[in-house]
Amino acid sequence: MEKAAHYGAHSVLFEAASDGSNSVAQAFVFVTKAVDDDPAFAELHQRLWSWGGVPILYRRAPGVVQMFRCGHRPDFVKGGRRIFKPFDILKIGADVGEIEAWWDAELIRNGTLWDDPDMAARLLSKDSAAHLRLVAAVKAMNKRLAESKLLSARLRRRLLILSLLIAYLDQRKALPNDFFASCLPGASGLPAVLADSTALLDMLSRLEVLFNGGVFKLDERDRVEITTSPELGHFSRLIEAKEEMSGQLSLWELYSFRDLPVEVISHIYELFVTDPAVSVYTPPALVRLILDETLTDERIDRIIDNEETVLDPACGSGIFLVEAFKRVILRWRKRNGWKSPDVDTLRSLVQRMRGVDLDAGAVELATFSLYLALCDALAPEVIRSTPQLFPPLRGEGLIESCFFAAKKKGLFSGKIGVIVGNPPFKSKLDTLGAQDAYAEYVKEHGKLPDLQVAYLFLHESMKLLMPGGVLAMLQQYNLLYNEKPDFRRIFFNTWHVREVLDFVSIRGLFSKDTKVVTVVALAEPAPLVGTLLHAVFRRSARAEAGFRFDIDYYDLHRVPRKAILSDMTPDIWRANLLGGGRTYALVRRLRAMPTLELHATSKNWDFGEGFIEGDSGVSRQADHLYDQPLLPSDALTTNGVDFKRITVVDRKPIEGPRTEKRFTSPMLLIREHADLPHVLWRKGYMTYKNKIVGFAANDVFELEAVEKWLKADPVGLRAYAAIISVRMFSQKATTLSCTDIYNLPFDPNAEDLSLSPNERLVATDVVDHYLEFVRRGSSSKLAEHDGRDGVVRFAQHFVAQINAFYLRKPLRFVGYADFGGTLCAGFVFGGGEIDWSGTEQLRHRLDDLLRERRATSLTTTRIARIYDGDAIYLLKPSRLRYWLPSTALRDSDDTLSDLRSQGF
Repeated sequence: MEKAAHYGAHSVLFEAASDGSNSVAQAFVFVTKAVDDDPAFAELHQRLWSWGGVPILYRRAPGVVQMFRCGHRPDFVKGGRRIFKPFDILKIGADVGEIEAWWDAELIRNGTLWDDPDMAARLLSKDSAAHLRLVAAVKAMNKRLAESKLLSARLRRRLLILSLLIAYLDQRKALPNDFFASCLPGASGLPAVLADSTALLDMLSRLEVLFNGGVFKLDERDRVEITTSPELGHFSRLIEAKEEMSGQLSLWELYSFRDLPVEVISHIYELFVTDPAVSVYTPPALVRLILDETLTDERIDRIIDNEETVLDPACGSGIFLVEAFKRVILRWRKRNGWKSPDVDTLRSLVQRMRGVDLDAGAVELATFSLYLALCDALAPEVIRSTPQLFPPLRGEGLIESCFFAAKKKGLFSGKIGVIVGNPPFKSKLDTLGAQDAYAEYVKEHGKLPDLQVAYLFLHESMKLLMPGGVLAMLQQYNLLYNEKPDFRRIFFNTWHVREVLDFVSIRGLFSKDTKVVTVVALAEPAPLVGTLLHAVFRRSARAEAGFRFDIDYYDLHRVPRKAILSDMTPDIWRANLLGGGRTYALVRRLRAMPTLELHATSKNWDFGEGFIEGDSGVSRQADHLYDQPLLPSDALTTNGVDFKRITVVDRKPIEGPRTEKRFTSPMLLIREHADLPHVLWRKGYMTYKNKIVGFAANDVFELEAVEKWLKADPVGLRAYAAIISVRMFSQKATTLSCTDIYNLPFDPNAEDLSLSPNERLVATDVVDHYLEFVRRGSSSKLAEHDGRDGVVRFAQHFVAQINAFYLRKPLRFVGYADFGGTLCAGFVFGGGEIDWSGTEQLRHRLDDLLRERRATSLTTTRIARIYDGDAIYLLKPSRLRYWLPSTALRDSDDTLSDLRSQGF
């Protein structure tokens, strides 16, 4: 609300929230008397686009409402100048029957606007949002500077970073009046000063006095290079970038640096680190989500009152610490009548932020990011008038060191109440501190799986916390989905893991397609009872555009701790990816069946993957393969073998030749693919590579029995393979492993899997919908298709489940109402009816019930079960995902639980 007032907005449109969660601003509303071209509002549009705090602006003018986008490409630019350009206009009083969805405040209020992929695509863009465009522009500029070979690489990078920081301070009016002219007479901006060595050194010296802390300090070799270089003029022209823009706005003109969040500066970290392969920038939306789960008001009160600290053990550019610091300031203000903290208070609070990183440049950038966050809380005149504004951070609270070495030396002083961060994901112990910490781990627990250093960060960090402290740390997907559970079992049995945030379904979350989870744990012993929250986040338009993450009720899974501690196989996590409890029950039952591997072993078949090609110089005897027919893996399809694609084995190195028997018919061949393509090959010798699993037997009738089994229930087997797969989703979306094939259930004494009707519903939805949903998210059928197509079938299954318990007064489906983005399905016990004619009145009645009973948080779940006499209303978004038959099973389970608790 303060931001809205700062920008002159009349009001703010929030997405609804309850249960104590924070409401999220969706739009600023402005009221004006000007209708036509408004240069002042064009500038304001640019500033709000740079800020990125709301995706939509509405501007009410006489007779019209204009809508502007702030999460898409910059509409305010044309022909190298800034223009006034609404994205859409609504004429007040005209026929509004066919208006676009973004004019419907109800869709924005309940969040369903963003469920429509078309609407989301028109309002949000991952590649065109201001923050990501800025980073792309800086990368491009850095590339041009590198190609120019002007100055040394170290100094080029240093001056580029400093240029961005100075622009940030200049536009926020934190620099003295005529600052650049005082460094170089006649200079109107930074580029002129950059071109003059004497003025440049003078400017940096002045900045070092104004902003203590060593941010603008140069070492002697940099000063010498600046003094002697004849290339500063060319460097300055490249930085200014006007010559390369071809009539477009330059980087410095397009972005309003005074409005850019401090976190954007942190994104430049990717250009600043020495090892970009393992130093990965964490998106601000993900940082905010993680801190939402850790920095509660009560937790921040502990930090303020008990002088506890927040530690990031791999701080990088400091994005976690900056966001934590901003939240601590906000909480301090709330506790103090919303007054602004003075300089001494801010100095005290910022010193509660602690971090460590191996990279000196990262520590330097983290230091300055925290200083900028401190400046954000002060008026410009206070910044300019306060000598020695910044407290010492670098070398004290922010340490350039290996985390493990710093821990061993006891450099983390004070009471650490919160640990957050994104440690490096690598299977290499490349510091002495890490090697020493690993040696201690081996003594206590044995070897670390994959030698994953992120596990070591997690293990060692927990030991630093105060009793009752909280940790939230990113980890690779392997922590949940690895078949080797050793580390997971030890950690979950030792500490109170409160929740796991699962982002495996979201591709492109990082610059590299790294699949991650976040562990949230308390520094107290693991409880033996209760549940752990497994929250599965899906790809959505807002997540991909970097605004925020959405999660639905059906993706919040309460996992019994006894199940986790006693059975640490990844089935339970993968089942939650594909629907939850009913899915897990299905796989648990089928796990008890004998497997294909067990049968093949008992029959002494030669089975396994095909041959493995060797790297150059790595080969074994393979005369039984060379020049023989070769079946490419993708030539084995669900429609059989594509004979046109059969080729021969080239005489290339072969590392794993297998046995001749492996390729001799008769044999059953199964491709390692989600669709389980297979064929019973009877036509002589045929080779294949290691993407196909073969079962070679002397008795063709035995293989026919297995083939018949595979054909008897392909949907059930495909669903089972997906749920147990050690490779699908976490690696390639449709690829299985040989282990998945071996573990397929096969009972020679049964005809098929004997799935119950409900199990078949679950299996069918896994195969037909969830596999694609995990892979494609907001672009999948579940997210794109209208749920009205599935309501009737959903209702049939929902009613059938309820009436298995309520026979004397059965439940009936009596239709549904479409509220635009939300469907309300009505059910009645006995002979009653619902009058759908007063839809608007019913809509208001349901809203009253929602508020009265606080049944749901529309921001988080947008789902409600409402009980009104003999009537039950299910209020859910209108996308197909919410109206599947398997979803009806979960809704009926929850409804029966509600009814029992109410004594119905």
